[in-house]
Amino acid sequence: MSTELNYQIDYGSFAATPQRTRPDPDAPLYASEDGVVASLSNNECIFQVKRNGDTHVMTFQVLQALDQSREFRTLDEHVARVMAAVPGLQAQREGVARVFEGLIARGLMLSDRGFLDRLARAGSREPAPMRAVFIRACDRPAQLEHLLGSLAEYERRFRANRHYVLLDDSATREAANRHRDLLREFARSSGCKLTYIGSSERERLITRLARAVPKAATILPHLLGGTSDGARFGGGRGWNLALLLSAGARLTLFDDDHRLPLRRAERASTGLDPNPSSRASTQFYRNIENALGAGEEIDVDPFELHLAAVGRPLGALTGGTEYAIERNALRGLPLSRLDHLDGDAPILATHHGSYGSSRSESGTWLYQLPPAERAEFVRDRDSYLRNVELGSIWYGYRQARAAIAATFTPFALDNTVMLPCTNPFGRGEDALFSQVVRLCHPNALTLELPVAIGHVQEGQRSRSARTLAAHTPRFNYFVTDFVQRQLSEFYAEAPAQRLRLLAAHLRDVGAASERGRLHQLREYLAYVRADLIERLQQQYDGAQDAPVYWQADVRSIIEANGRALIAKGAPRLGDWNESVDAAACATLLREETSLLADAYEAWPDLWEHASEQGERLLGAI
Repeated sequence: MSTELNYQIDYGSFAATPQRTRPDPDAPLYASEDGVVASLSNNECIFQVKRNGDTHVMTFQVLQALDQSREFRTLDEHVARVMAAVPGLQAQREGVARVFEGLIARGLMLSDRGFLDRLARAGSREPAPMRAVFIRACDRPAQLEHLLGSLAEYERRFRANRHYVLLDDSATREAANRHRDLLREFARSSGCKLTYIGSSERERLITRLARAVPKAATILPHLLGGTSDGARFGGGRGWNLALLLSAGARLTLFDDDHRLPLRRAERASTGLDPNPSSRASTQFYRNIENALGAGEEIDVDPFELHLAAVGRPLGALTGGTEYAIERNALRGLPLSRLDHLDGDAPILATHHGSYGSSRSESGTWLYQLPPAERAEFVRDRDSYLRNVELGSIWYGYRQARAAIAATFTPFALDNTVMLPCTNPFGRGEDALFSQVVRLCHPNALTLELPVAIGHVQEGQRSRSARTLAAHTPRFNYFVTDFVQRQLSEFYAEAPAQRLRLLAAHLRDVGAASERGRLHQLREYLAYVRADLIERLQQQYDGAQDAPVYWQADVRSIIEANGRALIAKGAPRLGDWNESVDAAACATLLREETSLLADAYEAWPDLWEHASEQGERLLGAI
């Protein structure tokens, strides 16, 4: 235990205004380490560094200096800040500077270069091979035709000769037959290896897996799509199939309404933005054609762009040029907000933005845009009415960003360690998957790239009605928020054990009394609606110069959520029929949490078997 930081500062008898100078752009930046404090006496305390557990004895005045220097700034800035914050220190600049020199010497303040060097010290890890490109398709032959056309152009250009797997979830025979025809045409034009998985192929795979993993036999039809529910979206079924068929390898994932090429946003830059609060940018276009032509097509293999990152440790990326962190990008950020930037943290998924149709089913987020983007959103009434339907936009990041979780479907995944399944039914399966990945692999990251993929839906969707209605999250978002906000930290190291712990917690939710389940639903809906009201009210109060049509819609959304907040009706989630009563809501919550718990419990054994089978499992279809 060190006592070398026991500096005493004598308070001066007169006040002098600290000189304000512009920070030297070449001067090193420093930030104090985060830690835990315990009092020793009226004058001394123990400070334990959170990162490495080292302990130091110091006076409370020195502790105050640490507290005032949490953000990366120059030493002169830290000295000036302490002198301004603590009465009586204005005449003791040299004494304050000596305190900071001591803190730096003892490792209680970290320099920008020290942080970046620590981040770059990552172990080498060679990623696994890529198993295949998986495409989720469902009753949209026209969309699939566009996607396969863009992939054929990609293969002609880069001659990658990748293996493509079509996961066909079509409900009609006509669509399935057309999908097979399109796949045969793609095979002839590209020469690539192709695998088609429709309903009969799924059934054979389910039978095979049930024999190999008998404990999972009863949940497999639900997990992979042997059952059907025409009233509900089932994108998670194809997702789970892709994860099992790629177990032990890497994969990329498309939806049938995607299309290449990847495009780089205007004013996109290299490097990695360390700020965890950085926002994606949004641009609006007059029509879908303009949106599809925006930005600049990247001149490298789009698959290799993602595969160069996924499966590697973060430090291996930031040590290069493409994802290097600029020293001055750390300015103003405390170390406590950079905990996720660990050099050994594996990149388990990569994401990109989209251009064309929006990937969100509601436009509530549009009313929380920053001022510059809000001005474009509401430029005139005609464009505003067009923009609220989100039919022609660009949404994505202008600089790469490492995050602990994401909202949309990833492009590339590292499935060499067990990635969890997701709910086979309901929208929001991508957000749920990302949050459960974080639970299973708490030190892992996803990488948002400053590129976007084309996204063109089968027709213009009206989103304004859902936007203006009371916020009613779907079941998958209920579980996502439950994992993020309510689950205590798990201590188990093994991802499989963590996933089974989540299953036990979900069973606990469903095992509550009917009154208890209704209380959970009401409490959750009250929280998300009250939170939305507060955020929109802040936007409304801060944008008094916004057009009246924007203000009117914000008030409508606030009022709709306010009425729902005090209503006495059934606590319904967004997937459930509007006519259900309270008892039915309680029953649905029990049934859906139980099914998801069954899936999470069975998944580790299924994934382990699939990993042992490797390419044989995919080749046997």
